[in-house]
Amino acid sequence: MAKKLTLLDLLPVTAPGILTDAMKQDMQKYLSTDTQVIHTQIPNGPITIECEYDEAFSAPEVVKLAVSTAAERPIDGIFVNCFGDPGVRPTREKITLPVFGGFEPAIYLALGLGDKVGIVTVMKNVVPMIDAAISRAGLKRRVTSVRTLNMPVLELQDHEKLMTNLYQECKKAIEEDHVSVLVMGCTGIVGINAEMVNRLRKDGYDIPVLEAAQCTMTLLELYAKMGLYQSRETYMEPPKKG
Repeated sequence: MAKKLTLLDLLPVTAPGILTDAMKQDMQKYLSTDTQVIHTQIPNGPITIECEYDEAFSAPEVVKLAVSTAAERPIDGIFVNCFGDPGVRPTREKITLPVFGGFEPAIYLALGLGDKVGIVTVMKNVVPMIDAAISRAGLKRRVTSVRTLNMPVLELQDHEKLMTNLYQECKKAIEEDHVSVLVMGCTGIVGINAEMVNRLRKDGYDIPVLEAAQCTMTLLELYAKMGLYQSRETYMEPPKKG
């Protein structure tokens, strides 16, 4: 009998009530029914992450909470719930488990679906973070467009405004940037893919739209099932000091 998995959803922000029941259901949509997801949130740090300044204050709290949670209870994988991946790389050095933020899984899955990938994110302040992640992954020739909604994270629960702005930017990414796959560049953009795919099809564009949180949880579960975690040749254990 296959082992039942427990995945940790770690919110790297302090905004109260930012993770709704609808968001939980959406990110767990494609998981096995016997996979358990537990949710936790850093006690100190930025309210939201919308720039590298925010990310820098979030990362130490992410590492501390991930390490302490993994020491307290058995878990099989960690999702740092942000497209900016705060604290992901140092957490990988400390923990022998698969650890992902929102960026890599969504991009990995998108690359198998089309030649040119476009990202739509929240605000222009986030773009340098995403550009740096694209460059670090060596994907500048494949991930060719980053567009913004001009909406802060805390406004994303305004579904009507979100869909209006998102539709406009998705169309521009297709028509002006010639992308063939769209990735949502914020894990707070949820519950939109089916509606957006249908709206774009009515305009004659049959392309995939990927939500980062769904992609991450699904890939994280797969890695955990396969017993995979990040290479110790890349993510070496921190040297002992003192």
